[in-house]
Amino acid sequence: MERRAFKFKVKKSESDQIMEYLCAKGWCDFYSESLPEGDEEYFHLFCDEEIDLAEMGIEYEIEVVTDEDWIKKWADSLKIVDVGDGLYVNPNPDKFKDPDGITVRVIPGMAFGTGEHESTKIAIRFLKKVVKPGSTVCDVGCGSGILSAFAVKLGASRVLALDVDKLAISQALETARINNVYYEVRQNDLLNGIDEKFDVIVANLYYDLVIKMVDFIPAGAYFVVSGIDRSHERALEDFYVEKGFKMVDKNCENSWCGFIWRRDV
Repeated sequence: MERRAFKFKVKKSESDQIMEYLCAKGWCDFYSESLPEGDEEYFHLFCDEEIDLAEMGIEYEIEVVTDEDWIKKWADSLKIVDVGDGLYVNPNPDKFKDPDGITVRVIPGMAFGTGEHESTKIAIRFLKKVVKPGSTVCDVGCGSGILSAFAVKLGASRVLALDVDKLAISQALETARINNVYYEVRQNDLLNGIDEKFDVIVANLYYDLVIKMVDFIPAGAYFVVSGIDRSHERALEDFYVEKGFKMVDKNCENSWCGFIWRRDV
């Protein structure tokens, strides 16, 4: 199938802002590739409708590609992601062998990440800190299922992966299959209607979604939050402290922050 690709170049420092903008517009079929030298990054946005990137000051060119061509090109450009603490993501299992340590394999998809984003790395490292053998874990907004797969490999005995998007459900199931792990995947809006209690709840989501979850986090559970941009860092801290949560840990990388929260009573 042939598709139109809008190709444009931005500064790496603007990459996260561009990604947020594209997804907010509903244009989520894209990938980006960093140039080996310099501080620039190429975006390839696939969209069949007429779009206007002028408000972001973006100049672009249009190319026509097949689905097979761009997926292969993207997959070939991916490398093993070293998350830290002996944790890795293998975004191209057909090309790379798993390194020593705990590795989660993923198949590149159009709408969900492959572990390269800072917020995903923070969430993975935080899971290693709080998931113990036998822990129960709920992954809210599971996307491709990377965090769910890590939770299982870190020793969780029960993992429930939730996402509102049907495509995410499909990709999360595929991630479980290629990693030979099991977790339940369910289509659901955040934690609405979920009565089961968990030892760990993880949400790699934007600020406006994370604050909606506050009343669903039970006392004693670790709440791993990531995906918070620097502009909302202080607001999130103030919000959860006011709600009676204690900050167990915090880490920021570039424009993104993650937290571990817990409420004792």
